[in-house]
This record gives sequence, C-alpha cells and structure tokens, in this order.
Amino acid sequence: MTDHDTDSAAETALACLTCTGAGGALFRGIVAGAHDGIVVQGLDARIEWVNPACERLYGWTLDEMRGRKPQDFLLPPEMRPPPDEIAGFRYHADSALFRRYSLGRHIRRDGTTFWNQQGFALVDLGPGPGDRKVIITCRDVTDQVSTEMALRQVQVDLRHAAHHDDLTGLANRKRLVEHLGTPQVRAGIAAGRLGALVIDIDKFKDINDTHGHGAGDRTLVHVASVLAGAAGPGDLACRTGGDEFLLVCALPDGTATLDARAGEVLRALGQPLVWRDQTIRIGASIGACAAGDGAATGEEMIQCADTALYDAKARGRGRVVHYTAGLGRAQRARQTLARDLREAVSGDQFTIHLQPQLSLATGRICGCEALIRWQHPARGLLAPAAFLDAADGLGLLAEIDYRSMTMALDALQALDAAGFTDLGMSINVSAAILADVNYPGLLDWALQSRGLAAGRVCIEVLETTILDGSGADVRGAVARLKRLGVRVALDDFGTGYAGLAHMASFEVDAIKLDRSMIARLEQDPRNRVIVRAIIRLCGLLRMSVVAEGVETAAQRAMLHRANCPVIQGYGLARPMPLPALIGWLRARADGMAALAPPAVPARPAR
Repeated sequence: MTDHDTDSAAETALACLTCTGAGGALFRGIVAGAHDGIVVQGLDARIEWVNPACERLYGWTLDEMRGRKPQDFLLPPEMRPPPDEIAGFRYHADSALFRRYSLGRHIRRDGTTFWNQQGFALVDLGPGPGDRKVIITCRDVTDQVSTEMALRQVQVDLRHAAHHDDLTGLANRKRLVEHLGTPQVRAGIAAGRLGALVIDIDKFKDINDTHGHGAGDRTLVHVASVLAGAAGPGDLACRTGGDEFLLVCALPDGTATLDARAGEVLRALGQPLVWRDQTIRIGASIGACAAGDGAATGEEMIQCADTALYDAKARGRGRVVHYTAGLGRAQRARQTLARDLREAVSGDQFTIHLQPQLSLATGRICGCEALIRWQHPARGLLAPAAFLDAADGLGLLAEIDYRSMTMALDALQALDAAGFTDLGMSINVSAAILADVNYPGLLDWALQSRGLAAGRVCIEVLETTILDGSGADVRGAVARLKRLGVRVALDDFGTGYAGLAHMASFEVDAIKLDRSMIARLEQDPRNRVIVRAIIRLCGLLRMSVVAEGVETAAQRAMLHRANCPVIQGYGLARPMPLPALIGWLRARADGMAALAPPAVPARPAR
C-alpha cells in the first residue's frame, strides 16, 4: 500500500467513525473488531479516540488515555523527554513520520515492554485547524523483532567464528587478509608506518609430549593472551597456524615500536606458566619486519618476517631477528634449492661416486663406499653437504636414500661383471629410511634380484642418528638389517656422544673413525692414544674399524702400526664414477702385478 493509499484509508476511516448513518455504524464495528490498534490524535498529539485493540495493546482504557499525549505514559521512563518538551510537541504536516513506519519500544500499563510498529497518517476533515487529525495504527511486533535480533546475533556470531580462532579467540588468517586489504592498512604500509612480528613457540611438540595436549592448548591460550596484551591501538593479533602467531603493529615510533612489542612478548613468555601443578616453560622465536624493508604489501611484509623467524630459529631460538636484504637473498636461495631438489628427485639427476677402501693387512682393495652426488643442470656436480639438509627438511631424504641404495647395488653388480667379485659396498642411510619398516625387505629384494650376497653390503648409520633419542626405533631397524645378513657400521665415530658400550648394545659390525680424529694423528699425541685404544677395544668386541679421511703417508703408517683394519681417504683415492673406479682398479692390479717378484723357475728333474 502506498503512502497515498494509507492517507486515503485513514481519512475514510475517520469520516466513517464520525458519520451517523448505517455505513458509519458498520465501519465503527469493523474498526472496533480490528486486531491492530488505531489511535486518533489532534495536531497537538493529544489522544481523542482509540479502538478496543489499542486498549488491549496498552492496558489503558479510552477514558484513561483521552486528552493525554502518548509520550507521557507509553514510553519507558528512561526514554521519556522532559515534561516541557512533551507539552510543546506538535505534529507538522511535512514531518517524515507520515512517510514511513516507526518502530519503538513502548511500555504497557502493567510495566511490561514491547516493540510497537506504528504507521502515521494526516487527514483533513474540514476547513478549520481543528479538523486536521493524525491517525496512528499500532501493532505489537515483539516476536518478529526478537526473531530478527536473534538472527542478527547468529550472523554476528558466525562472522566472528569465521574470522577468529576457536581456541584462542585471536583473529585468524581470513581476518588477517581482510585487515591487510583495508585502505588504512594499505596506506600505513605504503608510508612505512606498519610492521609485523611472526612468533613461533620453541619446541612446542615437547610441551605436548611432556605435559599432554591439554597443557599444549593452555600454552597456546597463554601465548595468545600475552600477544593480545602487547598489542597496541590499531594492532591486530592473530593465530595463523598450530603454534605460530602474528602481530601486525602500527609504528608511530618506527622500528623502535616493533622492538618494544617483541621485547614485551619475550619477557612475558619468559615467566613460567603454572598449569595443574605443572610448570611449563615457554620459549619463543620472533621474526620482525617493518614495511619498506623489502616489503611493499602486507603479504610481503609477513613473508619477510617469516624469513627472519627462520633465521632466529637457526641461530638457536629464543631471540628476535629483523629482516635484512641478506636474509632475503638466503631465503630465495633456499626456495630455489627446494624447487630444484624436487625436480632432481623426479628427473633422476642423482648419481653416485665410489671411494675405494684398503685393507692394511693385505694391501688389497676390499671394498668401496657409495657417495651420493647431485648432477645439477646449472651448478654442476654437488656434494651431499650442499643439499642433504634441505632434502631432509622437504621430506625427500628417504627417497634420495632409496635411489642411492639402488645405484650402489647396480654398481656392485657391475664390479662383479668387470671381474672384481671380492669387493664389498658401503651404503649411507639416514634416520628417515631407518624409520621405514619396509626398508629391510626392499633391500633384501634388491639384493636377491641382482644375485648379490647380503654379507657384501655394509649399511652405514651416523653415530648421532643411532643415539639421538629414538634409540628404540633405530635399535629395531639395526636388528632387522642384521637378521637380513647385511653388516652395519657406525659412521663418523668421534663426532657425537656415543660410547663403546652403546655400540656393543646395538651390535654393530664396524665403526668408522671420523676424519677429524685422523687429521689430528700427527700433531696430537693424546689423540693417537685414543685412536689406538679404540682400535684395540673394537678388536676385543670383534668389530672392524675403518679410518676415513686418510690423506698422508704418515697417517697411513700410524694406522698400520695401530693395526687398523681398513682405511679410505684422498691419500688412497678420491671418490670417482663407476667407470673411473673400474679403470683405477685395473691400473692398480696391473701395477701390483708389475711390482711382484719374478717367479722362481722349477728345478729340472734329474
């Protein structure tokens, strides 16, 4: 119904109410039976007439309301204007009231409140000023309003849930994206007035493992509380991942504000958290970046702070590191390496080089060690130190180990075909491959398919791997390999913290003395005593010893006098591809044949 229709209806209604004919009586009956309340007022807003529905709605009779203004008794006390303002109120023909519905909270005679939807119409019943009347229709819409308010609250709750972390109540990544996209934040970044702190809980897994996941959740809530407390006006605190948090900071004082926020967080987290009579010590590493320090957008600013966080962890954790251009270059190099490594694994860019091992007792080559190399398409041949740590971080180490194993066994088969059938093959493995319960079975299948005896293969495990706290798993892996018939050696002995008692309990077949111990043989008498003692004790334990990194004749002579069984190193030969090794072995065999004493001719028979 249009406003014009409403005015016409109201005018007709009032006319019918005031007429005395049969039509007027009929209309008064209809109005009296209407469910909506109807009020007739003069321009001075005093009530002249109401229908029974209005009496029921307000709880007041017509006689009690006639002559009064509704503001005086229908508005709740806290909403009523002053008496003089009520007394002076009048309707004006151009009032916006006559062009829309009005919704307000009113009070009944019994003190209960309700939501009243009202429509106002101005009608002329004659030429005199007193002939202009205001007709008001009233309806109790409390149920509708309550339903709408509940729906709005649900919408508010859903929006909050969509933009906030359930556990900590901090903003989540979706809220962060919205925040970074606002004009104010964009302007702040462009002006260099914003910064970001990326906070990561140090060794959070240890908290879960030691105290339980309930303690882990309490720790996250505590960190969130600290971060919210450190946030200034206009800052946004977020939980962006499992144990990673973010604070987007306004920087009224430049990077000094960023330093102050980071210091406040570290100091607060440095206080032990007591939870259920347990003391939880929380450490954190923080990466910081101010807009403008290589970051032109909010996302770039956070990425730079992430890069700084990576460096903070690498430096030993528990510190704040600011992003620099140098860190950015290092991060890009890591990203490039990660991309190239994935391509290398899928593109078979790995190969092995073989380093001979010499038996000092016989003077013969007794085996070789397979050493992985990466034939990088742009950087050339790369040694393991250039890529194995990155491969471990990317979860590619086990796959590279399997490729190394396959290539090493192929090389051993090729050496057999070339006539060198008495050589062994040492293969390096990582903790990642030892954790795979399928590894011994796959190794067994690979040996059988090539017709190779298991006893010719020695699996080399780093000393730091075999005793790094996961001894039960490694112990089981070593036992499975031993049952298979392969030998197991403890690699890089002398760089970790293993003892000979541990080696005996793991039943390894050999140890490899680290090159750092061999390098000190000539200059350090105490080191010579230690090396001789290790070799002697290993002999008593029926374990072999391989000295790696032998480079000089003096080192070789000392090891020979100490009865070291096997050596390898640059003093003997550098690692080389399989074809080069076969050539080297043949040349060595020819040379040894040439140096052999001539055969004594048999004495002729008499």
